[in-house]
Amino acid sequence: MTSRPLGLAHLSAIDLAPHDLIDLAASAGYSSVALRLHSAAPGTPVYPLSPGTGEAHALKEHGRRRGVRVSEVELVPITEDLRIADLQPLLEVADELGARGLIVTGDIADEALLVERFRSLCQDAANHGLLVHLEFMRWRDVGTLPAAQQVVERSGQDNARILIDLLHLVRSGSTVKDLAAVPGELISLVQICDARAELEGDIIAEARGGRLMPYAGALPIDALLSSLGPDVDWAVELPGMGEGDLRRGALEKAARLLRTPG
Repeated sequence: MTSRPLGLAHLSAIDLAPHDLIDLAASAGYSSVALRLHSAAPGTPVYPLSPGTGEAHALKEHGRRRGVRVSEVELVPITEDLRIADLQPLLEVADELGARGLIVTGDIADEALLVERFRSLCQDAANHGLLVHLEFMRWRDVGTLPAAQQVVERSGQDNARILIDLLHLVRSGSTVKDLAAVPGELISLVQICDARAELEGDIIAEARGGRLMPYAGALPIDALLSSLGPDVDWAVELPGMGEGDLRRGALEKAARLLRTPG
């Protein structure tokens, strides 16, 4: 369907450290990776890096040698307890790695407070040339496309964006028409997978390990992607595909399917 570069979300191989994820991406035909450098939830895998260290420099050089850039760093839940100032090292290392954006979620029920925190984070991120992608998930306080759009628009920040994950979009009740109605300048990144027509079991378990190969399920992938602008970055988020050669083969297939003319 496209000849554009494809990114690989870290959740696709969250057991791999950043160097190994870059190797996997390179071997499977991806040109960028998003790195899980901040804890998404207690007990989940995370690979923190400190700015100004040899480790960060070596990682960037490794990506350069393999032809894989760092596209985003993730995942920051914006909670009532979060101190935006505490994220400064994360923003600095994202800048050092050459990342384009930071992925966050909205986890404050008080919308006014959430908008204030999100605005402050966008302002700090702008100092490092970073976009801030707000990802909505049905089980979080920002759980739908309209809710994410409202926060982003109310923030009034030029670097504020909505992250579109096709699974979360459909599971939260939005359609191709809803997505097409969002101003194009608010979306710079989409995460791609497929899914069954109806949710079977736990929604979090599906998101973390029950996604399907593109075009193996019921999501209107082509219509959804076609409703987005030509400058939107595409990334594959496809956990649960096994390990080693099995996983690499699955990710190679996903990339091939998305590059095949429809």
